[in-house]
Amino acid sequence: MNITASRTGRSGALIVALVLGGMLLLGSAISSIPRITGYFTGYWTGHSDLLTGREPSVGAAGSMSDVDRVDYSGVVIVSDESLLLARALQAIAEGLGVLVIIAGGALAVLLAVRMLRGRPFVRMLTWGLGSVGVLTMLAGAIGPQLHAWAVDAGVRALGYEVHEGSDGALTADGPELIVLPQWDALWVLDRVDVTLLLLGVIIAVVGLLVADGARLQRETDGLV
Repeated sequence: MNITASRTGRSGALIVALVLGGMLLLGSAISSIPRITGYFTGYWTGHSDLLTGREPSVGAAGSMSDVDRVDYSGVVIVSDESLLLARALQAIAEGLGVLVIIAGGALAVLLAVRMLRGRPFVRMLTWGLGSVGVLTMLAGAIGPQLHAWAVDAGVRALGYEVHEGSDGALTADGPELIVLPQWDALWVLDRVDVTLLLLGVIIAVVGLLVADGARLQRETDGLV
């Protein structure tokens, strides 16, 4: 009775995993089409920092104040120009994130099917976890850099004045400059999505542990 109940529970869990993985895979694949093509069909949008000597706001009482004030946090640039490079870079960055979800859903579906059929799944689990881990790391480390590159390419293509280094004090009647500290090492590291990067490392390490466990099991079986 206990064995039968255990098998039933296992099969039920696998079916749930199969259904959820299939829904995740299908939903991600369908939603990825408008998400990626939207970068080429709509307005191009980029966010960057703004260097200005002008006071963006006044205090709550109607006068200049060091408290209860709002400062510039950056500038959003919107354009209907083609900007093919900038749009393509943003689409690739978006695609990396979509691939992570699709790969995870596909892995869940394939593993559930193999386990329901009683077929070996360790090799697939090892390679699957490794692939999902690598994709997750790429999405966390490279995706933000692609977005930064897209802003850099778009802003320069539109002809805005760009500031890359300090050249003196700012004045209220001076020009407002877009700041693009894109490739400074500290800025590159700051843009990395640490959560995604660590998650990818953990998933990849689990894949390696599964491979080592399977190898040790085979060696142990050979000694018996």
